[in-house]
Amino acid sequence: MRASALLRGVVDLLLLMVFIGLAITGIGLYLAPSGRIAESIGWTFLGMDKEALTNVHTYLGFIMIGLVGVHLLIGFKSMWVMLKSAFRSSKTKAIAGLVIPILLLAVGFQAFSAYTGEEETTHGSYDSYYEESATSTVYITGAMMKYYTVQELAEEFNVSTDALIGKLKERGIEATPDEKLAEIEYRYNLDREEFKTMLEHIISSIKGGERMRL
Repeated sequence: MRASALLRGVVDLLLLMVFIGLAITGIGLYLAPSGRIAESIGWTFLGMDKEALTNVHTYLGFIMIGLVGVHLLIGFKSMWVMLKSAFRSSKTKAIAGLVIPILLLAVGFQAFSAYTGEEETTHGSYDSYYEESATSTVYITGAMMKYYTVQELAEEFNVSTDALIGKLKERGIEATPDEKLAEIEYRYNLDREEFKTMLEHIISSIKGGERMRL
């Protein structure tokens, strides 16, 4: 397909603009906490919340697909000529130019798989909390995890706020009475269900200790 220099220039400029937009929103989504935490603490990136970032990133992705299609359509003949010329001049370099991007994609996939595997291993370390919560008489709701402070949670179950903070500190979690549970979850990158179960276990143990003293 023959195309004027102006059309090629406009398509390339639009591709650059969309690429920058995708890069910015992609970085924002990478840095964003989980949806529930982001909503609880009012997290934003460049004035956009996580939902807005996701929508913009998705729309820009579809625009990128269309622009890439147009770019390939108007430049396919030139690309084909350059590839044939490269194979004729140096097959080794041409093959390397095709193989290297494939290898980079494979390495990236392996790194992503390793990362997600580590997350699963980390989650597995909290299995004991789930087992203990099955026999616990304490039940913390999702709304509590979303809106309650440490002090409000302690008052809800009639336990000492200082005792709750002390038990959290034993597990490497520093907290203050007026700090929201959602903020602690975000700051320490905790899984919500695991954190909830941990708190249930802590409160149950505090209650058990108080009953023994009585």
